[in-house]
Amino acid sequence: MADTHDTGRPLSLQAKLLTLLRLRRDPDGFTPSARDVSNSTRKGPGASVSHGQVTSLFNGSSGNPTASTISAVAHSLGAPTAFLLPGAEWDDLTALSVFVSRPEVREILRLMHGLEVQDILEISSTLRELRRREGLSEDVPAIPPPPPGVDQPREGRPRRRSLHEAAERAADYLEGR
Repeated sequence: MADTHDTGRPLSLQAKLLTLLRLRRDPDGFTPSARDVSNSTRKGPGASVSHGQVTSLFNGSSGNPTASTISAVAHSLGAPTAFLLPGAEWDDLTALSVFVSRPEVREILRLMHGLEVQDILEISSTLRELRRREGLSEDVPAIPPPPPGVDQPREGRPRRRSLHEAAERAADYLEGR
């Protein structure tokens, strides 16, 4: 899944949800189903979201979900709610996750308010040096890579990609091929 740095365009809600699903695959390669996500929203804080609503969000047919729906789905997928908001400024899942989970990061951002660009670039340079010293990559992707093995094909019957392919398979079965 490409992030906005690769395409230059903001991710759609559907693309963001598919990204979160891909990141939440289990060791067998299965993503949470719409029913799993719906059931998970019932356990979390806020609104519960029906299976139909989740399915509409996943397939892109729900164009204007409520804030409580977005919040519940984000919480059930373990993501910051802001990631599911429209706009390129919300497409950096890594930054949003750090912002939500680390109060000291929010304090650093508050302290940066009002500083000159030169000062902010100096802070950025210092952080890059700290990452180098810790053996961490200087390049931090906006969307973290999926767990190892997630993108490997699963064993089993291949999925049909279209209604036409399903019809061909049914015709072949009926004709004994």
